[in-house]
Amino acid sequence: MGFDLSIFNDPEFEANYVEWLVEQKWGEIQRHFTKLWEYYANQMYEVSGTGDSGRKVNESGRCYVQAQEYGLPARITGVVRSANTGVFGGRSLGDVQRKEVVIENDIAWRVNAGVDFLFGKPISFISKSPDSQKRAEIEGILKALFEANGGIGFFQDMAVLGSVYGFVDCVVRPGNEILEHLTGASAARGPCSSSSSTLSLGDVLQLARTIGLELIEAPRALPILEENDYKRIRHYVQHFQQKRNALRGGVSRVSRLVSRILGRDSRNTVYDSREVVEVTEITSSRAWQRYENKQLVAEGKLPWGFLPVVHIQNIAQPYYPQNAYLPRPS
Repeated sequence: MGFDLSIFNDPEFEANYVEWLVEQKWGEIQRHFTKLWEYYANQMYEVSGTGDSGRKVNESGRCYVQAQEYGLPARITGVVRSANTGVFGGRSLGDVQRKEVVIENDIAWRVNAGVDFLFGKPISFISKSPDSQKRAEIEGILKALFEANGGIGFFQDMAVLGSVYGFVDCVVRPGNEILEHLTGASAARGPCSSSSSTLSLGDVLQLARTIGLELIEAPRALPILEENDYKRIRHYVQHFQQKRNALRGGVSRVSRLVSRILGRDSRNTVYDSREVVEVTEITSSRAWQRYENKQLVAEGKLPWGFLPVVHIQNIAQPYYPQNAYLPRPS
């Protein structure tokens, strides 16, 4: 099955364009941003003695490589790297002996030190409302919202993602209580059963704590901008692979054992046979959908008429969406 976008009621939003984003554009974005994250994290990978890279690594008496080795010249590693395959791809240079590779990950240290400096203590929200009561209520609601989403940890994660990828997106997800209250779909118990005019501050604080703030990693973000206004996003598409707590069929116990003994690259292991599903999420100002392996599994309406996505740019770039994606309510 393909994408059925009728719920968005947008004649210019075509399924074949989403198909192109998922099938082609996502792969390019995934390769680009994955390299940035691996360069930050400098993850260590075990390699076997097979292949050009493996033989060169074993020449130095090591059985592993680190992600930042991708940026080292061939005169040090003895391997000419491939742009598409990363640290594991490449062609061995027979006349160049691999040198002793020593990598100190001061990149992550510098990024983390900057994050600790920026968000080393909790943030205070100060309203500019001239009404003292309203000012206190606004500050209390914002405090409850961010505390429910991790407090200072939320801002630290946001700063790390923004430092590594250059930007970070945040999707605002309302809780079921808020959706029920705004749409009147059901008469839920508690504060949602009353009208908005009778909600107490305690009720509003309780609803604020149900709002989810989800930081989106750059490799999964596929925003569709307005053709005539690059600062506004029309539809927000996410695509990523999610591992399930289940095993795929067709992999024998013997194959898993042999692969474990050989110590194959973790990205191509046979013994890691968990089931993987490709997830595509589409959000607009009025509706959302979730697909798994291109099959629609959930969808719904959004009540407010604006896209609940905030884009935070690390460094401003001309003609790049450096402001919030969040447009004015229509």
